[in-house]
Amino acid sequence: MAERPPVTDWATDFDHLSDEWGARGPEIVAELRERCPVAHTERFHGAYLVTRYDDIAEVARDTTTFSSRITLINDNHPDDVKLELPPITLDPPGHSEIRRPMLPLFNPKEVAQLEPFIRESATKALDAIEGHEYVDGAEDFAQLIPVDLMMHLYGVESDLGPQFRSWVDGMLKDGVADIEIARKANREVQAYFVEEMNRRRAHPTDDLISTILHAEADLGDGGTRPFTERERIGTLFVLLLGGIDTTWSSIGSALYHLATNPDDLARLAADPELMPSAVEEFLRFYSPVTIARVIKEDAEIAGCPVDAGKRLLLSYPSANRDPSHFESPDEVIIDRENNRHMAFGVGVHRCLGSNLARTEMVIALTEWVKRFPRFELAVDPSDIVWTVGPVRGPRKVPLHILS
Repeated sequence: MAERPPVTDWATDFDHLSDEWGARGPEIVAELRERCPVAHTERFHGAYLVTRYDDIAEVARDTTTFSSRITLINDNHPDDVKLELPPITLDPPGHSEIRRPMLPLFNPKEVAQLEPFIRESATKALDAIEGHEYVDGAEDFAQLIPVDLMMHLYGVESDLGPQFRSWVDGMLKDGVADIEIARKANREVQAYFVEEMNRRRAHPTDDLISTILHAEADLGDGGTRPFTERERIGTLFVLLLGGIDTTWSSIGSALYHLATNPDDLARLAADPELMPSAVEEFLRFYSPVTIARVIKEDAEIAGCPVDAGKRLLLSYPSANRDPSHFESPDEVIIDRENNRHMAFGVGVHRCLGSNLARTEMVIALTEWVKRFPRFELAVDPSDIVWTVGPVRGPRKVPLHILS
């Protein structure tokens, strides 16, 4: 990978794919919220970064001016980005046609039925590291559970886990700064889903791939139509990416927090009923997702002009530490009562899998703390490498399990 030129000024030359962004992202956006709430860069063929809660909410809800056709910013020219991931890369009204039939798949009743499997997956991962003094909370635990669950939902063999993880890394981590890696992963994932759908045409099954294969778009007037083949592949693709990386990053960040904040760990070990509230706070403080939009027409954001044809980033992590909306925003308060965070987005594109992600986090962290009520980070916090691009999380979380 080519070395990236250093940033000269984050307000006029930001680079969200740089190592500095990975290491200091929260501090950088905190400074920009005060100094330059709409930053600009000539990198990435010209782009903008929006950092304040109210501005982000306004842009996210204005689907007329700001399109979701592209949801990430890399060195690719916007005209060369052709990846279709419905419904997140669709604008209304086409967005709702695909999203509505998917909503029942992730409602609270359906998610509740998955709780035993999630708990079993967490237990299996914990059993594998039981008795080890040193473990990696990311690779040995956080990254396993969402992959297990998605393979279960797709109805595929569990030994495909490493392949799924490799594809997610290729699209959302290594491939963000190296386009050829992303293209390779993209081709492989699409070919895989084509093959799996063909298998289900020949031998019908009861799983998520079969459900999407036979899904009907909701036209809003009482009529329906079958998903097109591109819509089927894109939907399965986005469920793979959204269902795995954001969740494992959030679980890994929570373990990092507990390993570096023994008082919070002790409270949760003594009172597991606090875990749902703590998960909401971990989601706020360590929000993993920064999403992109395409500017369809010249506009202004907070009085700053933005040019049509360019892309902009909506920093949900920055919104979630905006002091105009959160008291003591730079503190993790695991029993915080007023917590209207944006970790799952805002507007029509709010994450449809939020119920599932919350459930995975609560079960995974509850089972971890029950098994390992005392642990600490095995390295200095400054040694943790955080991923860059659309999803931020710790690549590794080396932990020392205490007796």
